[in-house]
Amino acid sequence: MARTSNARQDAIEAAVRLFRSQGYSATGLSQLLEESGAPKGSFYFHFPGGKEQLALEALTVFGEEIRSRIARRAATVGGDTPAFIRAMFEATARELESSDYTAGCVASNLGGEMSSGNRPIAEAVTTVVKSWVEAIADGVASRFETRDAAMAYASTVMAALSGVRTMARAQRSTAMFGSIAEVLIAGLPAARPAG
Repeated sequence: MARTSNARQDAIEAAVRLFRSQGYSATGLSQLLEESGAPKGSFYFHFPGGKEQLALEALTVFGEEIRSRIARRAATVGGDTPAFIRAMFEATARELESSDYTAGCVASNLGGEMSSGNRPIAEAVTTVVKSWVEAIADGVASRFETRDAAMAYASTVMAALSGVRTMARAQRSTAMFGSIAEVLIAGLPAARPAG
């Protein structure tokens, strides 16, 4: 995400960074203000619902960025489903390594911390993750007879990505990304003949 001088956008970008690396509860309002450079009055002007409203907006922005990345990866491999699966796992591994294992997932962090008692957050996490699963299903659709089958496979890919990211952050190693991608690729149905 490109930095701008817009106070609202700066606050959202700071929230995405902080919620990814340390979660919602560990991110205080004073830290959000400091990271974004926004005065407190400006913050409440843009986010009258406070930190929770900011979290919802950060989740939406992060969700759309990831959905777009998935769609771009699918487009760049030209229908090569195994290459698409590998590209998603490789990109996530590279991002983790380059962040020194701090780049978590806003949806996972907010969902894990807040969704059991916060319906708006739970619904937003559900919407964001569904958009990712749909984008993955679009990328693997050529291998499946039905949309439901592609969605089921895409849900498995999404769960695997989420789980391996969590394990990799804890272990500070991306070694398992490749092997998990290969297990998922082995589970693909054979390529259907064109025509």
